[in-house]
Amino acid sequence: DEVFEPLKMRAALLFFWGSSEALCVLTSTSFRARSRVPFCMAEDPNTVEERPATFLPFLQPKVPEDQQPTVEMQSLRAQPFYDWADDDDGYKQKLVGLYQNTMIFLSLPIAYTTFNVLPAEIPQILIAANIGTFCAMLPFALRLRVGWGFVSMRLKERASYYEAEQRGLLFRKDNPTILRDRLIERDQVGPIIRRIDTSIAALCVALALSLGAAEGITILEGEAGPATLKTLTGDDAIRFNNRMRSDDAFAAREQARAQRKANEDGSGVRPVYCDSRYYKILAGGNGQGGVGCN
Repeated sequence: DEVFEPLKMRAALLFFWGSSEALCVLTSTSFRARSRVPFCMAEDPNTVEERPATFLPFLQPKVPEDQQPTVEMQSLRAQPFYDWADDDDGYKQKLVGLYQNTMIFLSLPIAYTTFNVLPAEIPQILIAANIGTFCAMLPFALRLRVGWGFVSMRLKERASYYEAEQRGLLFRKDNPTILRDRLIERDQVGPIIRRIDTSIAALCVALALSLGAAEGITILEGEAGPATLKTLTGDDAIRFNNRMRSDDAFAAREQARAQRKANEDGSGVRPVYCDSRYYKILAGGNGQGGVGCN
């Protein structure tokens, strides 16, 4: 530990706090003995020192540059959305913005096509829009987690897998490289993964609460709730049809629910299947526009 203590402090600065300019690294005697090429900083930050064409600073020899774990991390961060989780506040704000935009421009319009009797169906439209939004955001966060999880695994491995000459090969990392990669994984990638994991857990809880609210409002309002088009198949369809024929009170209640969508003057009442293009075609008539839908 005493031998590598100076290296620990310097290795943390080797990557990703600098830019494309020449980096300055004062190495310890033990590290300098391992390296054939000295690393020094140009006094002028706008000056880039000339190096051999095959020189790749801080990278593993033999492993192609684009398959180095640290370079893969940089490439991942450069892709859209993968830099969102770099800090807590920024990640939260971007997720909130994603939620708002998805709700306004996608989920609410879709939910309104089903729950369009306002204000009676405001709870239903909000719950349905919430469920749709969280279902869309969850795969998004999972995709971020998969990408950063892969980079974390690559950094923690003691040997780097790479492909060259149409073969898959392994190159064992030396001790300084292992130390550097683990420091990068701990200080940079680890916090990002924890933020993403927290957001995934929060999205799962929010989705579960939304589903619970949907079930709760269905139980609370029961058959007195707003009428929506539901698909009944098999025995359920037979029981519903028989009940409509034999139970006058049930049939009257279903008729009253459908009439809630009427205009103030009593016009505009249509069969429930008119809200679905698929079921209008099944109903036939009017050029497959559904009987009674005009």
